[in-house]
Amino acid sequence: MMINKGLLAVCVRVRECLSAVNRYAVRRGADPERGASTLEWVIIAAIVFLLAIAAGAKITQVVNEQLDKIG
Repeated sequence: MMINKGLLAVCVRVRECLSAVNRYAVRRGADPERGASTLEWVIIAAIVFLLAIAAGAKITQVVNEQLDKIG
């Protein structure tokens, strides 16, 4: 449950940052979508990486608990 709340907080913060970047680009007269695709992929990759680490930590915890029961 804690992972979901943390992930939601990260997503909200990233969305706020992207909004600020887009507003700044519009004020400069630049295309706000320029580079957005790369940034989106970096964010998606970071989220997937963090989820993989969380899943690996949970699996390791379960395996260690089962090993403790055996030994």
